[in-house]
Amino acid sequence: MSEDRLADLERRIARLENRLDAADPPPRPPDSPSLMKVLAQMRRQAETKDELGTVGYVGAALLTSGENLWTREVSLAELLSADWTPAADLLESLASRPRLELLGTLIRRGRCSSAELQESLGGDGEQTTSGQLYHHLRALQSARLIIQRRRGEYECAPQAVGTILTILGAAHTLATDPPIGPPVDLPDPE
Repeated sequence: MSEDRLADLERRIARLENRLDAADPPPRPPDSPSLMKVLAQMRRQAETKDELGTVGYVGAALLTSGENLWTREVSLAELLSADWTPAADLLESLASRPRLELLGTLIRRGRCSSAELQESLGGDGEQTTSGQLYHHLRALQSARLIIQRRRGEYECAPQAVGTILTILGAAHTLATDPPIGPPVDLPDPE
């Protein structure tokens, strides 16, 4: 390697290290212009129809299992007056790191055997028994998030992939975005 090339690499590494040392969080990506147009259209629609508004989500994913495109809109009035039992049941089935790991593995790889899924859960040094694995798989199946095509082979339910990715994206955003507004002092529990 030439000395000029080595010096260039050292300068680039130094710049990267300086960026990491900066205390400021990384900038958020700019809003998508096409989604901003949809947002403006949803607002106009709510104003002209004198409604509360609309919640919508869209996505596109090119996965091992194929292309997944989705779009969904729900009236805010309908959403806020809904029976929350099915939503609570679904969210409860997702409220587990192993289950999220299983869904992530199935979305990344497509169809997997139970042995592959058990291996995906053992990556952090914890051993997962086959009983624990099947407990998680049954919960995801009963929530209609995954299906079993053949004995010991699982995949994400095709109709659920977009919604799963949307829920995971929203949860990740909530968990990692800085809080909005001033800190709130909570009263001491008595």
